[in-house]
Amino acid sequence: MDGPLRGALLDVVKSREGRLYIAAEGVGSLLRGIAKEYADLAGLCGCGQVAAKDDQVELDCTTLSALATVLTAQADGLDIQLIHMADQTAHES
Repeated sequence: MDGPLRGALLDVVKSREGRLYIAAEGVGSLLRGIAKEYADLAGLCGCGQVAAKDDQVELDCTTLSALATVLTAQADGLDIQLIHMADQTAHES
């Protein structure tokens, strides 16, 4: 495999076959980072106020808080799976 691309949010590695890979730990960190940004935005606004807006989407603080909770739960679930897999690998060796 080629070396990782540095400077990105996630390290990306390309295999000899051309497939791209990222470390699962990086995905969990990315999810937690996005969740923190959403939670921080939600904390800055009053309930019912628009906290994030672009040309296509408006999100209120309740929605951002819910998204932060879901993303954190996904990261937690991923961590649990990784711990389980690491434990199985340790027992196999």
